[in-house]
Parts: sequence; structure tokens; C-alpha cells
Amino acid sequence: MKEANLMTMPEAPVNPIDLVAQGATIVKMENAEQMAIAVQNPRDENRILAECLKEIDTYPSMAGEALYNKPVGRDTDTGKMKYAEGLSIRAAESIGNRWNNSSYGVQIVSEDEDAAIIAAVFLDYEKNTRHISMQRVSKYFKTKNGAIARIVPDRFDMVIKANGSKILREVILRSLPAGLKKEYELKARLVLKKEPIAKKRDAMKARGEEIGITEAQLAEWKQKAIKDFSNADILEAIGILNAIRDGEITVEAIFKTKTQDEKGQEKPSLKVKPPETATETATGQGQVNYTDGDMFQK
Repeated sequence: MKEANLMTMPEAPVNPIDLVAQGATIVKMENAEQMAIAVQNPRDENRILAECLKEIDTYPSMAGEALYNKPVGRDTDTGKMKYAEGLSIRAAESIGNRWNNSSYGVQIVSEDEDAAIIAAVFLDYEKNTRHISMQRVSKYFKTKNGAIARIVPDRFDMVIKANGSKILREVILRSLPAGLKKEYELKARLVLKKEPIAKKRDAMKARGEEIGITEAQLAEWKQKAIKDFSNADILEAIGILNAIRDGEITVEAIFKTKTQDEKGQEKPSLKVKPPETATETATGQGQVNYTDGDMFQK
């Protein structure tokens, strides 16, 4: 018996446009399914609040992760630095994960030789609302001598990540109830207040090590030895270190530190101020065509 001569036919070339369209269709189906689930299983806000507050009791170290301080200028009367306080990206994601019937994410939606456009989105399937925040991140930065330099690709990845974390925090927190955020913040501050000062001091030093801030820099910042830091000093430092870690502010904005790498080249800040930003909030079933498919389709 003669065996059949089996040949593998060459596959047709893949059309990227078709792939994007297929991906958009799949995401639309997933969103429709999520909305159907939301109707059948509405969220219980009392349960969510209880779970959020219990998290800090169960994991007390989260209290130190949850807050940030960002300097906004000095008081004209006292000369003391004033701070904007709030919940960190870690806290935003933790609460957002418990806010069921919703999803969030951040991605690069376009990129050219000069900049990248990043966008963060929060979808609420139960309320059928959507919040989107977009930001342009330049691939150039100004050096200390005023020259314009291009950010190296590896460094730009870090810049994108830092800015992405910032707008993701903003879009998540903008989408959550004010009361839920406030109760979580109050709980975190209460837990921190009750902790022994020695434990908080160790947490502060550990947080500094994570982002390359030494004890000497912390001491120079407050003009006193670490062992002499008050409770207020430590909480202020922890909030600032969290803000640096999350890309809210730069190391150079607070601490005296070198900005030269091993080759003697100046490094750009992780927080590169974009030339322009755009933010849009959409409610209802309308579609915002910022990108072809995935998380921005609804």
C-alpha cells in the first residue's frame, strides 16, 4: 500500500491589523462577560471596607507602605516645608484589588523618537464607568548645566515605569469612594502611631536602603542623628521615601546625592516632567479610541 506523501503547507503571513482586531474582539467579549457577572454579584462596600482595614491589622508593615509625603513648598510665615499627603501606589493597588467588578492597568499607547504616551485606565463593570489618564513622557532631559540630553533606552524604561506608577495611582484613587480611601488612610496612620519608635526607625532605614538613601543622608536632611529622630521625623521620612520609590518626587529634590554614574555621565531623574499631559474621564457606554484594543475597549 502506497503511503500518502504528507506535506506541510506554508502558513499565510500574519497581518498585524487582523491580530489587533482579534484582540479587541476578545477583550470586548471579556468585558461583556465581566459586566454580566457584576450584575449577578454586586459588590458589598461594607465587606470591602472591613477587608481593607483588616489587611492593616493582619499586616502592620503595610501601614508604612501605604502613605506618602510630597513637598509642595515652604510656608511663607514659618519657613517650614509643607507636604501633600496621600495613599501610595501600593495602597491604591491593594484597595483596587478588593474593589470587585472592576479592573485597571497601565501601558504605552504610542511611542516615537521624541517621547512615549502612557495611559492608565480603571474600568468599573458594575457602574459602567471608566476613568482614563494619559501622559506624554519625553525622551530628553535638561542637565544641571542647562544642556538637553537624550535618556539612554535602559534608563528610559525606568522613567516610563515611574511615571506609569504615578498615573496608575491617580486613576485608581480617582475611581474609588472618598470615604473608603479616608478610612484606609486613617487606619494606617493609627497603626503607625502605635508602633514602637525603634521599630519605625528600623523601617525607615530599611526603606532608605531600598532606594539608595543612606543613614548619613537622612541625618544630614534633618540636621540631627538618626537616633534623635522624633516620631514625626520618622513618619515624614517614611512618607518621603515612599514618594521617591513610587516616582512621585526625585531623590535630588530632598537629599544631597550624586547624579553621576560610573562613567561620569549625569543621570536623568526618574521623574521626567512631560511637556504636556492629557486626561479624560468617560462615563457610560461610549468608547474612547486611544488605542487599538485590549484594556481600553469596553
